[in-house]
Parts: sequence; structure tokens; C-alpha cells
Amino acid sequence: LTLPTRISDESDKWKRIRCDEVSQDIENFYEDIIKQISCHNNNDAIPIIIDTMLNSKCCARCIFRFLNVHDYNIYSASEEALLRLISRIREDSLKLIDPKLISSIKHSFTEIVSCEPQDKPICVTCFDLLYQADTIECVWPIYQSILAHNFDVKDFNLSITMPIGILVNNHSMVVWIRKMCHDLKVQCSLTKLMDLKEIFKPLLGWGIEKQTGLEYKGQSQFNISIEYYHEETQRIHMFLTKIPSAGFGIKKTRVKGKHIRTGGSRPNIINALQKVSDEEFLKMCNNCPPSVKERWKHKPPILEHATVYVGGRYNKFSRDISQTPWIINGVKLAPTSVSECIGEKIRELLRCDDYNFVPAGREDSNVRMLGSGRPFFMEIINPRNPFPSQEALNAVQEEINKEITSEIIDEINKLREGFIIEQQTPIRVLHRRSPAVRTKKIHYIFAEQMEDNFLTLKMKTEAGTYIKEFIHGDLGRTVPNFGDMIGCHADILALDVLEVDLEWPTQ
Repeated sequence: LTLPTRISDESDKWKRIRCDEVSQDIENFYEDIIKQISCHNNNDAIPIIIDTMLNSKCCARCIFRFLNVHDYNIYSASEEALLRLISRIREDSLKLIDPKLISSIKHSFTEIVSCEPQDKPICVTCFDLLYQADTIECVWPIYQSILAHNFDVKDFNLSITMPIGILVNNHSMVVWIRKMCHDLKVQCSLTKLMDLKEIFKPLLGWGIEKQTGLEYKGQSQFNISIEYYHEETQRIHMFLTKIPSAGFGIKKTRVKGKHIRTGGSRPNIINALQKVSDEEFLKMCNNCPPSVKERWKHKPPILEHATVYVGGRYNKFSRDISQTPWIINGVKLAPTSVSECIGEKIRELLRCDDYNFVPAGREDSNVRMLGSGRPFFMEIINPRNPFPSQEALNAVQEEINKEITSEIIDEINKLREGFIIEQQTPIRVLHRRSPAVRTKKIHYIFAEQMEDNFLTLKMKTEAGTYIKEFIHGDLGRTVPNFGDMIGCHADILALDVLEVDLEWPTQ
């Protein structure tokens, strides 16, 4: 992925990604827009809503949101195109009321359109989030995160957290509009607005879609979460605690030694605002009509893919491997485990954060798992490569199974001149043999590859050598042992004596 436009100066942040293709056709939607507005608003209130919001420094998208325009495609047009459309809606509404009002009540749309985007007043109802939703500044941090984590996906979904101050500022604007209408004896309720988040998400999603080639979908296994905040209004809702009718309270509680505040959730704030009358709100809120001095900020995006699952069966031929990591008091009692042998290879292929190994039952570390193997599945957490090809999975399976390689066999077969080992009395015969350390010589050893991770060993050893213990190591009581020599865990399936090198009977 490469982003053709980089932020080199302040003006780059305001470049829109896809509005031009919609702005040209927006006038064709005029009749449908008027129908949507008329369904939710008294015609006399429309120019008052528009003028009040423009005077309060609201963006064009927020004005359409307060007018209850439901067509998301309209919001993807440029600010200039939307302002021209708002001007037309305003004039047509005034014509229906009284044509003489058009010349006597004017608004300077030209002044707003002509200013540079970065010099435009900050929208008091969205903190410029909706205004900038499809600009490079909003898309850039998410694009960088996608690029850095290199997720191999085709589509994505968005989870957005809006600044909490938007709740109060939007309600403040509603109350102020209703006051303006009341003063002019015009009926206006504004009981339901278009949700800012539901407009913002597709605008941001379409921008990401165009820049990355990923498809924005309402539901996807790959989710991008981003939290926006506004420092200036983070505690603006606290005035509600002074209004008895709001029923809003903040409590201090202690959790794990830390003091936290509870009660200030978004649903509680919304519920409290609905209980407060306009008269109480105007009296107690010192931000009506709303005003802001700062734009939005954001926390780092969080990219997460839904859990995927990999399953199969495993065989365990060693008595030194635990099923899962065996750790007591910080000490690892088994050098490795089945879950690690499989999981680390899967982690490397799927590039996941972590994994959970879930077997159908268990066996102790000194118990082998033979036959058709034990069923298991692995829960793969946040994989960057969630759907590898079958060929890649087959290759990993072979890599997991092929612990003994031809290179190892070559190294074994170089030991034709023999070597010395030291063996403590095997655990299995301690009840009938005295403890001792015996030095024995392996005269030669020869390995032949069989299928998968099996091989045949031919050995000539000094009399009294414990062959089984040489192979599996007897919990480290034989040094060196075959497992040490090949760098993995080894065990013996069958043992045959081919010959006893002794001239008997004597000639």
C-alpha cells in the first residue's frame, strides 16, 4: 500500500479524498433532500435552523444532520457544494414564507466558501470531526497503522468513539435553535437528529477504502477502532450534577487501590439531558449557544482481526515433552511442549498476537500419544495473515512433523569412529541395581531415514550399555544422549539385538 498524498504542510491535512465525484451531481438530489427535510421540520423553522447554526459556526454537514437528511451520499459532497445547496434550501423556504424576506434577511455564504479550510471557524457541534471525516488528516493515522501491521485482509469495519463533549454541545445547539424559533413564534421541536457517528463512519470508511483498496463493510472480521476526544469539553457535562431534575450524579469509588469516578457514562448523560427543561438548561449551562476553541484529537488506532481456528490431531512419541508448558515456581520442568511445537510454527505463519492450545483431553509428559493422535484446535488471536493458503498450511505441517532432517542424519553418520558416554543407573532398574556412573563406548552409529520423523539406528556398543536410556536420555542421566546429539526429543519404539560380538563357544 502506498499513499500518494503525504502531509507536508498544514493545507495537506484538509485535502478531501472522494468528495469531488459526488459534488458534481448533488444538485440532482435536491428534490429528494427537500422531501426528507419537510418530513421532519416545519417549513417556517428551516431558515431559522440554518441561520442559527451558521451564526454559531456549524459546518454544512452538521446543518444537514440537524435538518434530518438521511441520505449518506449527500454528506460525502464537499463543504462548498453543501453550502451552495443550503443557500438554495434557505431561499426556497423563505419564498414560501414571504418572498420579501429574501432581500431583507441575508447570510454571507460567500465569506464562508471563500476562506481557506484551515482558517474556517471550528464547528461547535462536531469539533470539525464531521467536516474533516474524509480528509487526509483523518485517514492518515489509520492508513499508517494498517501499513505498519501489514494485515492481509480484503475488507474492514470501523468502531468509533466520539468525544463526550459532543453530547452536550449538540443538545446546547438544539436548545438554542428552539429558543430562536420560540422568540419568533415559530414551532420547532428538533426531538431527533441524525446520529453524528452514523454519518462519520461511512465518510471515514469510504476514504480509507479509496486509499487502501480495502472494502468498507458494516460487518467484517477485521475491525479498526479509534477513539476521538476533545480536551476542552471533556468535563462540560458536570454542570448536570447541579440540576436536581437531571438525576445525574458522579460517585467516587476505590478499585484495586485506585480512585475512579462512576456515573458519567454516555447513556447517563443522554438520559440526564432529556430530563432537563430548556429553561433549566439555559440557566445552568454557560455554553449555550455552544462555542469551542480547539479541534478534535485522537488516540492511536487499534487494529484487530477476529479469532480464527486451526485444528487437527497430534502424535507425541517422546516421554520428555509435556502437552503444555510445564512451569513450577518460574522453573520450566520440560524443555518444550506440544503446544509450543505446533503453536510457534502457526504463530509465525499467521503472524498472530498469541494463541490458545485446546486439546481433547491430556496426557502426562512421560506418556506418549500414539495411534491416530489426539484431536486439538488452536485459537489464533488477532492474526495478520488470517487465511493462509492450503499449500502454506501443508508446508507448516511438514515442518512440524519433520524434526529429524537429512542434515541431522548426515551429522549422526559422521560419528563412525565412536564416542564415550556416561550413564547413571537407569531409573527403571534402580530398585535392583546400585546407583553408579558407568562409562561406556559407542563404537559406531548409523542412521537411516524412514517416513515422517522416524528413523532406524544401527549401533555397536560396549557391553552393558543401556540402549534405551541412550536414546531418550533418562531425564538427563545419560550424557550425551541421542536427543542431545540431534537437538530434539527422541524416544525408542522398538529395539532388536542383531548380534553379540563374542566368540562362543571357543575353538
